[in-house]
Amino acid sequence: MTIPEAIASFSGLDHDGKADFLALLAHELTIAARDTYEVGGNSLTDPARMRSINEIQHRLLGFLASLLNGDRERYSDEMLVRWALEHPEDSVLQQQLSWAFDRALSLTKRLSPNLLRAPGAA
Repeated sequence: MTIPEAIASFSGLDHDGKADFLALLAHELTIAARDTYEVGGNSLTDPARMRSINEIQHRLLGFLASLLNGDRERYSDEMLVRWALEHPEDSVLQQQLSWAFDRALSLTKRLSPNLLRAPGAA
């Protein structure tokens, strides 16, 4: 999925759909983060990637909190999706993020198909 397609997909969700999607995406990112752990130990094998994932989760969950609180001063849908998906400095992370985004979107649509806004709805 391209960035513009991802933006359109996220923006096409209604309020509850966005909330569900963000919670699911944050969960999927915990799976991606496991790739940074040392097998059988307590250390990190890729601290930079772990920090990136943590920062993405911070922004996603901040957006979710603003959404749930009705704060209209939050970042735009486009900015949030770009923050979540654009990480050209780490191709592995970029692939993991794309996978997590696609999976969260698929789960959101499957679990709550009525959460898509009607075309032209605000």
